[in-house]
Amino acid sequence: MNICGKHPQREDVMKALTIQPLDLTIKIPENFTKMPDVLADIKYPSLKNKPKYIYANDDGAVSLGLTEKASSGLVDIDSVKEGMLDLVKALKPKALPVTVDGNKAWLIVFKSNAKDGSSILNIQLFTLTETKFVVGTFNMTDKYINQYCDVGVLSLMSLQAASR
Repeated sequence: MNICGKHPQREDVMKALTIQPLDLTIKIPENFTKMPDVLADIKYPSLKNKPKYIYANDDGAVSLGLTEKASSGLVDIDSVKEGMLDLVKALKPKALPVTVDGNKAWLIVFKSNAKDGSSILNIQLFTLTETKFVVGTFNMTDKYINQYCDVGVLSLMSLQAASR
């Protein structure tokens, strides 16, 4: 999995986080804290696109967001991937098949522009657990790519059911 130009291997800078309402655990960078609602509202002005749980570095330029939706078994992860690729096709996304906590998943990677014109690397995870459809997003401005890209991949790939 060569998203960052090298195989990710920086787990030493990670801490485990359990998100009880989602019944999920994930490893996140040690310096991440829950993003204050005021900053989250600025970063995600559209309620439709705002993750339910957001953790970030001090200045909010690097963040992890998680959202879940109930899965009635009708969600087809490949269709979700195709829909997302179509939605961001102008941004030339890459899709990588992965397995997360024993479940088929997709990582979709693309760059977008922030309001200030800077570039943002987006790494999105789409996966199904036994009961949920989970979307995870790890994004960072260009300034932080060397420091956080591999950590972002490791973080998303560490997602698992907390009840295990």
